[in-house]
Amino acid sequence: MEVEDLVDAALVGFDRKEVVTIPQVPDVAAWEVFEQAHGVLAQGLQQFRTALRYRT
Repeated sequence: MEVEDLVDAALVGFDRKEVVTIPQVPDVAAWEVFEQAHGVLAQGLQQFRTALRYRT
């Protein structure tokens, strides 16, 4: 990928107010699925006990 392509993509992402721009990801839905899964995992990391699945 050429530097000019990366800069153009970054500027388009900035105009769209994207928090993260990854020029190689063709479908924004893939990123949205990733962000949603990340949010679910992050909620678990805020717990002060082991997950129920590890308690026997």
